[in-house]
Amino acid sequence: MKERSTMRRTTSCMLWCVGLLALSLPVGAQTVTVITGRVTDPQGAVIVGAQVRLYERDGRIRLTTATDEAGQYRFERLAAGPYLLEVEAEGFARALRSLRVEKGHSLTVDVQLEVGRVRAEVIVTASATAQSVDEVSKAITVVDAKEIQNRDERSIGESIRRTPGLRIQQLGGPGALTKIKIRGLRNQDTAILIDGLRFRDAATIQGDATSFLEDLLVVNPERVEVLRGSGSSLYGTNAIGGVINIVTDRGGGPTHGQLQLEGGMLDLFRGRGQVAGGLGRDRFQYSAAVTHLNVAGGIDGNDATRNTSGQGFAQVNLTPTISVSGRIWAADSFLQLNDSPFAAPGRTFPPRGSIPAIALPRSEQRRLEAGRSFDVGQATFVPDVDDPDSRRTADFFAGAVIFSHRLSEAVSYRLSFQHVATDRTFRDGPAGVRFEPSFGNQSDFRGRIDTLNLRADLWLGRWNLLSAGYEYERETFTNISQDENPDPTNRVLARSHIKQRSHTVFVQDQLPLLDRRLQISLAGRVQAFDLSRPEFVGGTTRFTEVPLRSPQTAYTGDASIAYTVAATETKLRAHVGNGYHAPSLFERFGASFFFGTFFPFGDPRLRPERSIAFDAGVDQSLAGGRLALSATYFYTRLQEVIAFDSSGRINPATDPFGRSSGYLNTGGGLARGVEVSVEGTPTATLDFSLSYTYTNADERAPSILDFPKTLEISDHMFTLVVTQRLARRIRLTFDLFAASDYAFPFFTGDRTRAFIFDGPIKADLGVSYTLPLSEDRSLRFYTKVDNVFDDTYFEDGFRTPGATWIGGVALRF
Repeated sequence: MKERSTMRRTTSCMLWCVGLLALSLPVGAQTVTVITGRVTDPQGAVIVGAQVRLYERDGRIRLTTATDEAGQYRFERLAAGPYLLEVEAEGFARALRSLRVEKGHSLTVDVQLEVGRVRAEVIVTASATAQSVDEVSKAITVVDAKEIQNRDERSIGESIRRTPGLRIQQLGGPGALTKIKIRGLRNQDTAILIDGLRFRDAATIQGDATSFLEDLLVVNPERVEVLRGSGSSLYGTNAIGGVINIVTDRGGGPTHGQLQLEGGMLDLFRGRGQVAGGLGRDRFQYSAAVTHLNVAGGIDGNDATRNTSGQGFAQVNLTPTISVSGRIWAADSFLQLNDSPFAAPGRTFPPRGSIPAIALPRSEQRRLEAGRSFDVGQATFVPDVDDPDSRRTADFFAGAVIFSHRLSEAVSYRLSFQHVATDRTFRDGPAGVRFEPSFGNQSDFRGRIDTLNLRADLWLGRWNLLSAGYEYERETFTNISQDENPDPTNRVLARSHIKQRSHTVFVQDQLPLLDRRLQISLAGRVQAFDLSRPEFVGGTTRFTEVPLRSPQTAYTGDASIAYTVAATETKLRAHVGNGYHAPSLFERFGASFFFGTFFPFGDPRLRPERSIAFDAGVDQSLAGGRLALSATYFYTRLQEVIAFDSSGRINPATDPFGRSSGYLNTGGGLARGVEVSVEGTPTATLDFSLSYTYTNADERAPSILDFPKTLEISDHMFTLVVTQRLARRIRLTFDLFAASDYAFPFFTGDRTRAFIFDGPIKADLGVSYTLPLSEDRSLRFYTKVDNVFDDTYFEDGFRTPGATWIGGVALRF
């Protein structure tokens, strides 16, 4: 109750401040400024329905509209300052214009779209402000909603798989646990953002978003931006290896949307509805979407999953300088779980070295699941076996409200509040074949994170942008464990509740020089932590007996530079920064419960994980903009990490919590490599992108004896996406991801060994036909085969689907 009361007071205080600020402003004194223009094709014919977006350079607002029957667009009630204008239409390359609006003056900006150029893009993640792709000094990839639709992807993870240096693992079929690794680093080294605000689960082991990645379906995205390289100075904890920013569709323009239905193998059904638009000449913009995924069978016929998700956005521009916006994303999911894979029983393995991963045949696995004798044969591991009564239910809510105000042409600020609630429940019973409980049990994990952020932006001259701010964050972790022991006297009901607060200040300076050909960006961040004593109900613990000390403060810095040679359209860039991962609440106070006692694993004295990262690269445009090449060298050293240790390094006689195993600070690892990518539009109807990544990742303190390589990392990765349009209505898309072998650990009876798995070779093939119904309505019929080559591969020992087919129809209006 105390926590809820504090939250209500914080929210009320924020709303009162927003209201007082709004009421105190001289609304009538604002000068109306307008940007208008006409969009045409290369022959000068007008383009109807082209999407036009206007970005304020400091990131304060983003407006969207569409061209009318005359090809005209219009933005009204604008504040003076610098902007980026972005225009796109089906079958044409996206166009960008950099412009500046002077107070009391209107602009006319006509745009002629071209055919056969690599698309230009506006980036908002590299610096938390709007930049054109030519101005970005960091390695970044953008996947927009149109590409996601063309590839018919269902999840955010699958949508960004083509990104260089990115490894997506889904441990099973649809809805299964998903992992994301960037540049050879760990799962927790990638920060997930929704519209620039952190999304993570305070109740998971590392306090990151991995526990909910499988629940992030394609609902209402405008695009997804993937920043590769350190992002901690801008986005805080977990951004050691990179950042994935899911940008919500802002709506705007005439009312539009789509209805989509699809079904196919694995007993899969998906439905999606989306609507967006604007009112009052786009003073009010909105978008909303809902999607439902239902897989009744799955890989083994008993891997059912369901997910219902909704995502929406609304913004009202009260005056040319004041706007209030809100965004929500919520999901509710269910998944039938299998047991984790394990080393083949009864096998005698070589005493040293790695072991080739050979799966138990499916026929023998079915005998094992039926409780009958089975023949291991040459198998070295057993894939995930069916567990009939093991399941996961989960839901999350991420909601934010943002108040933006431009005080003058040079000064603006934003005040935002975000609430993230995550809940996961795991249930298991006696059915199954391996380490099953005698009776049912249940574990609940509840995380809550409230973040208040105040950011101010100051223009020093026409182009130098200085940003600074303060962030307050409060997070809680609640774990409830219970069972269904028929003996009430021995029944388990244990609860732990952990709280932490942090205070952060940050600063960034973006300095363009030499007519914006030279881009320099500097950033810094300081975060201090405040711990509260944890609460444990149902047993005793040493955490309540030992005095708490303030944890170590985290300091990060970041610098990037880019120079464009205009004559050759060559951009040289470099980026260096240190990152950090704040110890999670579980790493600080985690415990297991046995026989009325909480046995501690965590350590509240843990220092933040630290890293240093550097990358340098070149981006080259060729053939009149039809071809774009990029090459990047990257280097990341994990200077100090948090690891779980049970080797005896923790002495219970000297440890203040009496631990013999648990979390401690230790040496990290090293990852370095090269990313090469090519994007091209050879003809007006053919687009392609391909990438190759080489990664050499090692651990300074190997978790497996005589095996220094980082687990789950492939040395080589390759992606290819090709889209061919035929006769204006038919579209073919081929999407390939391939990776070399990688290592994953299994316990073999005496110690943990490295098993070498073949990397995946997954190709998807899709075809669609669009039937126009009117000027603004159409039907799209599509079909897709996932894993069209029917490649058999395992992700960390989990069996993945073979070739599967889906088909569907989408009505656009």
